[in-house]
Amino acid sequence: MGPRYAFFAAALIALCQACEPAPPPPAGAPAQPGKEKEKSSLIFRGFGARASRDGALMWEAHAERARVNRQGQGAHAEVVTLTYFRNSKVVSRARADRAEIDLKDYDIVADGAVEVRSSQGVILRTPHLNWDNKAQRISSESKVVVVRGHTQLSGRGFTGDRDLRDVRILSDVQAEAASVDALREDSKTWPRP
Repeated sequence: MGPRYAFFAAALIALCQACEPAPPPPAGAPAQPGKEKEKSSLIFRGFGARASRDGALMWEAHAERARVNRQGQGAHAEVVTLTYFRNSKVVSRARADRAEIDLKDYDIVADGAVEVRSSQGVILRTPHLNWDNKAQRISSESKVVVVRGHTQLSGRGFTGDRDLRDVRILSDVQAEAASVDALREDSKTWPRP
């Protein structure tokens, strides 16, 4: 068992102390499709999860409430904050209404008013965001707005890195700026392909 999984196992055991079993359905209530999965879950308040690679912390998530299946393979989290790291330093923070967290591969699917703020001041807003832990990239096919300095870029679909230095909008790209001079100045800080 590698250090990443050992840490996760220890964290899951510690979190179980603050968990409660999923509430049973009311007496006489008919069975509902898809509820079998919920019956095999634990509910956590103040849920937290972390992922690391070669001993370096990559991201951590905190949620007001999460439902974790008893096998510990996944969590459905509500009111989620994510912090992304590079070389042990915070590079961005994200917030979402909900997230599905794969506790095996550490991939995340966030939904509902997702906002990511980098330590460099870049802001990304979208209704849906995917975090691919293996590739260390964020992406979506949804609408997106990226604010850099005095310039706002918008469009549909994007890919990017965790610190928002390299965010590429895939289609319907539009730019808004306070002035042409502001657009020129802001564009000097954008990465070149």
